[in-house]
Amino acid sequence: MLKFRALCIVFISLCCLAACNSTKNRPLDIDFSGDSTSIVIKNIDPAGMAKIKNGELDNSLVQELVTVVESPLAGDTAELQLQMPGKVLPAGDSLIFQPARPFERGRKYMVLTYINSKFADFQSVIKSKTKFNMAPNQQVLWR
Repeated sequence: MLKFRALCIVFISLCCLAACNSTKNRPLDIDFSGDSTSIVIKNIDPAGMAKIKNGELDNSLVQELVTVVESPLAGDTAELQLQMPGKVLPAGDSLIFQPARPFERGRKYMVLTYINSKFADFQSVIKSKTKFNMAPNQQVLWR
């Protein structure tokens, strides 16, 4: 009877842990601002956002958190994808990427960020499907 009670407690604890874990892991929301002059990144992990706001990360590290790559224009023979210069600024519970020059209409922009990236979560450890490298979150935006 004691063994059954201990197993029930362990099972309930694991279920609670899994439920708490899944409610906080909302996918990162990356999109243009309303006027399309900047890129807004929402649903950032509160602990990570607190480190950014409290100044625990150097300004150069904050700038490296988000990379925006612009696609080549149609007919461009070099087909180079160039990193777009700009600043990353915290705003409330989100980050704002403000480009050094305006976004062009008819062009695709790929946003790469390691914000909210993890090596493994609870389920992947249980299923033995852990990653050996971190993959960035990426989103292609069409202006």
